[in-house]
Amino acid sequence: MFQPLLDLPAALAAGLLLAAAVALASRHRLRTLRHELAALRRAALLDPLTGLANRAGLTQAWTRLAPTKPHVAVIDLDGFKPINDTHGHAAGDILLTTIAHRLQTVTTAARLGGDEFAALISHPNPTTVATRLARTIAAPVRLPNGATVRVTASIGLAPTAGDLPAALAAGLLLADAAMYRAKASKTGPALYDPARDDHTTADLRPSVRTRDLPTPNPWGLPVPEAIT
Repeated sequence: MFQPLLDLPAALAAGLLLAAAVALASRHRLRTLRHELAALRRAALLDPLTGLANRAGLTQAWTRLAPTKPHVAVIDLDGFKPINDTHGHAAGDILLTTIAHRLQTVTTAARLGGDEFAALISHPNPTTVATRLARTIAAPVRLPNGATVRVTASIGLAPTAGDLPAALAAGLLLADAAMYRAKASKTGPALYDPARDDHTTADLRPSVRTRDLPTPNPWGLPVPEAIT
């Protein structure tokens, strides 16, 4: 004899429940993927140590601030290497993250690599802001081992023209030249002066890390909101 067929309504209900479970799992997976993609987007624009914008993040911020024609600052820490060598890399990381936080409280800042930072200054008197940055950076930092350390900063400033990423790269190049004059003179932040700052001259300076800015989204990801 034939076995009795399953009750049709019950079979339909079971099928609908199965379809709903699959759809729910798919939606959950889609949400997870979206969160992961958002995390990748943020990671592409942030320095993993300090949480500041990285070079791509700086370009992103520049896109937002370009209409205000901000000055660009290149900031190089003086005295960082001896501290890093004496107290260890962990202490150096603490110092860098502390400086990064201080910069962030004053202006839009980015870490370009090592002990070099950059900032975008939208202020009628950028030298005043740069001087405040220098004072903020120079405040002592207490390390977990009880030692108190201190670094200073050489800061170069340059105006920018235009609203394309190339304008940012050009401004950073000029600010870098002014920064080396500030480092040599030790008289405070230096505003780029074409008569005194020749960025085309080959010398013993290390190649500035800001001269080859990457595109805003190096992984080809959709561009998220600007870094502030």
